[in-house]
Amino acid sequence: MSGDGGAADRAALAPALAGPDLADRLARRAELTERAEDYARGARADSTWAAYERHWARFEAWCAAAGETALPADPLTVARFLADLAPAWRAATPFDPPDQVVAGQVCDRPGLRPGTLAGYLAAISVVHQTAEQPNPAHAEAVRRTMAGIRRHPGVAPVNRRAAARRDDIATILATLRPEEHLADARDAALILIGWKAALRADDLTSMRIEDQRVTADGLAIHLRRSKTDQAAAGATVGITASHPDPDDTADDDTPPAPLDAVTAWTRWRALLGSHGIITGPAWRGIDRYGRRPRARGLTRNHIRLIVVRRAAAAGLDAERWGAHSLRRGFATEAIARGVPERDVQRHGRWRSRAAMDPYIDAATTFDPTNPTRWLD
Repeated sequence: MSGDGGAADRAALAPALAGPDLADRLARRAELTERAEDYARGARADSTWAAYERHWARFEAWCAAAGETALPADPLTVARFLADLAPAWRAATPFDPPDQVVAGQVCDRPGLRPGTLAGYLAAISVVHQTAEQPNPAHAEAVRRTMAGIRRHPGVAPVNRRAAARRDDIATILATLRPEEHLADARDAALILIGWKAALRADDLTSMRIEDQRVTADGLAIHLRRSKTDQAAAGATVGITASHPDPDDTADDDTPPAPLDAVTAWTRWRALLGSHGIITGPAWRGIDRYGRRPRARGLTRNHIRLIVVRRAAAAGLDAERWGAHSLRRGFATEAIARGVPERDVQRHGRWRSRAAMDPYIDAATTFDPTNPTRWLD
């Protein structure tokens, strides 16, 4: 076949290639591309993507103002961006107030904490990975910049929430009247379940009424998704039925009242059912009259405020309390009472032993292994 004949054949086929079949294939490709992008976006929570978008928009705006290229970004561009967002320090002078001097320096301009800067770095990393561009977040210049920011003497230590110990929980519950007030019934169940199941605030907000089961052994808390289960495989945490411990008695030989999460949940669920609510969010707001549960579930901030408010009403240092006090308190109390670390880790769904270190340190500070017991 001659070259001219081949060209003629291709010209004859061109209308067929451009016909309905090709249009359908292109439409199908576009549809699958969009579907794949939707699945890829589902790999992270919507709130995470929203944070990435905010952080990336700020990085783009900073690059535009500084005459830098945002995508692909040079590692030094990212390092300069982080340095600009971090606090600015200068050498102290004799005229600076002594209480503002840290290691011979004074903060000239407040900035963002290392944890917040790490969020910006994550956004930059994700955008570059998605665009299949070299990732500047992995460059040595960026790593060293972040390490220096974290190690600066002026970086305040992490302010961990107070651990809710057993006596703290009992003190809070003593201020509640769950048989009389709808909000008290909700908060008693929320606090006990959050504590005994070692739940995060996100776990509590995602709890659903229909997923929880009361059995002869106790309460099975089912979590459809959690921070360490983004694939939504689901997990079930058991809270055993409470019974007074005859060996744990007060001076009058009366065992203390158990911290009964099963009864608290059963009461709250029955109250929801009396208002025709048998499915949906487990934790809800209460109307202004304190008589009816609202349709919407509580947010993380709502749960934090409940814990803080109840701690304050019980006379505890509410400024140190938050929703994480429940999870932290479970680990601290369990380890202090001799529960094996592997069992605490499994129940609390910590990914590693290292993730539990802060809890273990708090629980074992004055335990029988403390060598100062032999120095008196």
